[in-house]
Amino acid sequence: MIRDFAQLSCNIDQRPKKAKTGIPISFNVNDAIVGIQHYTTKDNDIIKIKQSGLYFVIVAPQIGRKKGNTSRYIDIWLRKNGEDIPNSNIRANLYHGTSKDVMVNQSMIPLFREDELQIMMSVETANEGLGLEAIKPKGEPVIPSVILSMRMVEEYDELLEEEIFKK
Repeated sequence: MIRDFAQLSCNIDQRPKKAKTGIPISFNVNDAIVGIQHYTTKDNDIIKIKQSGLYFVIVAPQIGRKKGNTSRYIDIWLRKNGEDIPNSNIRANLYHGTSKDVMVNQSMIPLFREDELQIMMSVETANEGLGLEAIKPKGEPVIPSVILSMRMVEEYDELLEEEIFKK
């Protein structure tokens, strides 16, 4: 049996206009998706769970900036049902205006039917073009600004779900 999974990406830049404020990361391409709900147009930052279970989530944003010579950071974390998930944040520093890198954020997380998962980001400064950057090399595939892979590892049955919700 194929477990629920999703491979989502985004082929456009995502650069926050406001510093030190969490904003959701968008995904405008569903590369492959089974048993998970995600729309590539309206609300494309929300991933909705259709089957309760334990999920492995990996987010790999391609980060970059346009200008500046002072080290600046970008943070990436997970949010479930509008609440930040504890201990899910990662940070990277970019040191100059042409810096580029890939971050990796991974989590093993219980998700229940109808839960909504978002990937969030914030930047230290908004006036240097810091954020997620899609790169379009000539003669090669696009390097997405972010790739998300998630897969259900273990399904939860209804009784376990009820027991967990009672706590």
